[in-house]
Amino acid sequence: MYVKQCPECKKKSYSSCKKSEWNCPHCDHDLSVEEAQRPKED
Repeated sequence: MYVKQCPECKKKSYSSCKKSEWNCPHCDHDLSVEEAQRPKED
């Protein structure tokens, strides 16, 4: 699982795939160029 934070709306988006077209599900901003991170575990 990977996470990216949208620079437009500041919300997080999660995906199982690190490389592919990736749009923010909240504001539809293109996140493809943003760096994917592993979510921090509690």
